Amino acid sequence: MQALHSSGQLPHALLLVGPPGIGKEEFLQAWVSMLVCSSPTAAGAACGQCSHCRQHASGSYPDCMVLSPEPDLRRVFESYPPQRCQVRERSRKTARTVITIDQIRELIDKLTQSSHYGGLKIVIIMPADALNKEAANALLKVLEEPPEDTLLLLLSERPLNLLATIRSRCQRIDFPAPPITEVIEWLGDEYSRDECERALIFTNGAPRHAQDLLTSGELQKWLQPIEQLTALAAGQGSLLQIAGDWEKHDRAWLTGIIQGWLRTLVGSYAGLREADEKVFGNNLRVQRDRLHLAGVFELTRLLDGYVATQGIPLNNRLMWEAFLLSWQSKCLKKKAQK
Repeated sequence: MQALHSSGQLPHALLLVGPPGIGKEEFLQAWVSMLVCSSPTAAGAACGQCSHCRQHASGSYPDCMVLSPEPDLRRVFESYPPQRCQVRERSRKTARTVITIDQIRELIDKLTQSSHYGGLKIVIIMPADALNKEAANALLKVLEEPPEDTLLLLLSERPLNLLATIRSRCQRIDFPAPPITEVIEWLGDEYSRDECERALIFTNGAPRHAQDLLTSGELQKWLQPIEQLTALAAGQGSLLQIAGDWEKHDRAWLTGIIQGWLRTLVGSYAGLREADEKVFGNNLRVQRDRLHLAGVFELTRLLDGYVATQGIPLNNRLMWEAFLLSWQSKCLKKKAQK
C-alpha cells in the first residue's frame, strides 16, 4: 500500500480484508494519518504535529469522511462525527447495524464538492459488509464512475457478503493473522508463553482479541467449558450441572468458544498444530479418545444451528442440555464400539 502511494499508483478503491482482531483497523488508522499528513516522516508515518494531523486527530479534517452504522461504537476514527442523516436519528433506542442509502447519498453529495486542500478525498467505509442492499447498489455507481482524486477504503471481515460487482471494482489487500511467535513477542513479558498460546488459540490467532482476553483476566473462564466437556466425555461430569452453569453465560460468547474449540479438536485429529497439543494436550487426548471425527462434525452442525438463532429468545438451559446430551451420546457410542 505504501509502494502504491509513493509511486502515485493508488487505485480509486481498496478492499481491506482480514479476520477480526488482527489489527487491520489500527493499521488503516495509521495509514490514513500518513496520507493526510503534510510532513510525513522518512519512515512513512504521520508527523502528528502539522495542522492536517491535528485536524485528523480531532475528526475535523475536511477531506476525510467515515461511514459506519454506529459512530459511537467505532474502535478507530472515533473522533470523526456521525453523518448528518445519522444525527437526525439520534432518538433511536437500538444501535443501527447497517449502513443505509441515506449515508451513501450524503457521501455522493460530499464527493461532488472540490477537495478542501486540493489533494485526495478519503472515504472510509467500516465495515463495508454492513451496507444494506440499497446502499450497496448506490455505492456501486460511485465505484463505476469514481470522482477524481478520491480514495475509497472498504474494510471487511466477511467480503463474500459484499456484492461481487463491488469486490471486482476494488483492489483487494488481505491481512492474514501473523505468526504466533511474533504475536507472543508483541504481547510482551507480562504473560507466560502458555497463557499467550491459550489466548491465541481461543481467539483464532487474533492479536488484539488475545490481548483483550489476557488483560481481562478471564482466561480461566474461557477454559472452563472445555474442561467441562472433557469431564463429561470421561464420564466424570454432571450434564445437568454443566447445563446449569452454561445457562448463565451469554449464548453468543459461549457458542463462539465451543465453535473455536471444535475447530481445534478437528485439527488435532490431523495433527495440524503441535502448539495445540502442548497447551491443551489432556483435553484433546481425552476427547479424541472418546469422540469419532464424524461426531465432532455433527456437533459443529448443531452449533451452527444455534448461531442461526442468535437474537431469537430461546430457553438456554434446554438448548445446552440438548447439545450436552448429543456430546455425551457420541462419547458413549464410541466407548461401546471399543
